[in-house]
Amino acid sequence: MNVHNRQALNANLRETLQQTELIPPLSETANKLLQLRNRQDANLEELVSVIEDDPSLAAFVMKYARMAIFGYGDRITSVTYAVSLVLGYTTALNVTLGVASSGSLKMPDDGPLGRVRLWKDALQCAQLCRQLCRLMKKEQCIDPDLAYLGGLLHNFGYLLVGHVCPREFASLNEMMAHNPEQDIRPLELQQFGITHDLVGLYLLKAWRLPEEVIMMAAKHHYPDSVGKHVIYVKVVATANRLLHKDCITDACEHIETSALLEELGIGEAEAGLELEQVLAIQDELEELARGLMA
Repeated sequence: MNVHNRQALNANLRETLQQTELIPPLSETANKLLQLRNRQDANLEELVSVIEDDPSLAAFVMKYARMAIFGYGDRITSVTYAVSLVLGYTTALNVTLGVASSGSLKMPDDGPLGRVRLWKDALQCAQLCRQLCRLMKKEQCIDPDLAYLGGLLHNFGYLLVGHVCPREFASLNEMMAHNPEQDIRPLELQQFGITHDLVGLYLLKAWRLPEEVIMMAAKHHYPDSVGKHVIYVKVVATANRLLHKDCITDACEHIETSALLEELGIGEAEAGLELEQVLAIQDELEELARGLMA
């Protein structure tokens, strides 16, 4: 791509980010789910009704609830059972909100930056974020369900970039397939003039997601950040590092993962056990992610 075309692409992407009306809106289903999330008096029956009105979402929830880790299998015969017996109201709401939100954004299904990989990684990260939160001391005041949602959505910036710049994103996806160890963020800056984490901030703000979730998307590459909601940022950064075999996956090579765990009040052995549980279901999570493409 020549310099002129790249500048035009960058300008188009930044214009989209700065004008909320240009960002693809949430689907009707996602809007209904977000409204439920923002209502304290919302109940399970309302959630089940919204899910059942979307056949693909209902199929996803049923398949999720039948995963071996939960131990129910084919005994889950309805969305009501899936939500009430297995997932719980908040997890079911958060995961369906994530799935429904992504439907308005088009991107490749396959490859290291494709939808299947993104969803597998998102489901793994969300699960580990929540499990790490449960190991933390109560006085740290972190909501495991918000951490789950942030873990699920923290890489959604890729979805918007892929949607707005499909040809260039496909090229980047192919490049990463041939060079999987390469640091992607410098390539994003070169190609788009912006990185997926900042794009994610604009996207989730436009969708009116909670501040904690927005910050997890915006700063997950910077676990040394300070300020509001930084504890959530540290959780998602730590989860990502653990899932990538303890290698550094962010912009803070000067901070060891063990130091992040210490800040969170989590022992390395405890974190390792939680990681094992998540990795044990990664094949099922990939199958779940592929089911979203059907």
